[in-house]
Amino acid sequence: MKAACIQMNISLCSKHENLERALFLAEEAVSKEAELLAFPEVFSTGFCYDRIAEMAETASGPTLEALCDFSKEHGCILTGSMIEQRKREEAIGAEKPSPSQFNLGFCIESGKLAGIHRKTQLYGLEKEYFALGDQIHPIRLKKYGLSMGLMVCNELRYPEVARKLALEGADFLVSASDMPDFYIYPWRIMSLSRSVENQLLHIACNRAGIDRYSTYPGRSFIADGWGRILAEAGKEECVLIGEIDLEEAKEIRQTGSILEDRRPEIY
Repeated sequence: MKAACIQMNISLCSKHENLERALFLAEEAVSKEAELLAFPEVFSTGFCYDRIAEMAETASGPTLEALCDFSKEHGCILTGSMIEQRKREEAIGAEKPSPSQFNLGFCIESGKLAGIHRKTQLYGLEKEYFALGDQIHPIRLKKYGLSMGLMVCNELRYPEVARKLALEGADFLVSASDMPDFYIYPWRIMSLSRSVENQLLHIACNRAGIDRYSTYPGRSFIADGWGRILAEAGKEECVLIGEIDLEEAKEIRQTGSILEDRRPEIY
């Protein structure tokens, strides 16, 4: 199976422009026979805090609708994150007043929403603008009978997130990031660590470009469960393609007894 990281530059608060750019790069990916395409974190807007209510959409909104159409046309899987408008009753029913948006991880397969994951570990300003997700589960795919463990950026800091996904049967990991230049080396180490700790293939997609907050150095990669780099991007906007041997990934995942030998009663 071929996978692609859509390492794109994101124009802050320019939803239509970003979506068009994402679909243009996705066309390049499927023309190279990619079956699974990963976008960066909040790929359609960036962290547009000044106009966040305007940028937010429901999962049935025009952004995911356009991605569903693309997925149906090309028979591919699309994953990434976007700003989700929280349901009014969820916000009102909360014990404490909380923001009206989620950082929504999504997965689309064959034109339909296969699953979602709301970011559970927020960082910095995100805490003021996003509500916390409260569930961590793999997303089941029909293609090849696989389960995908989706993580969103800062969740990579917490080994528990990837470990829970592994314990619940994830066959591989995907992370959507918006990681700036000053943190790119820790991001790379953490991303590889989550892979090796759980012996899971990892498709780690970061953004490229620059906005008023920072510069983003890309460096997206695809690594196997031993941490070996299968494909790696530079700092420029690009479509990174990696060939994945699903049988080898399964063999790595089943080597040894890392999960079985854990001793949670003494941790």
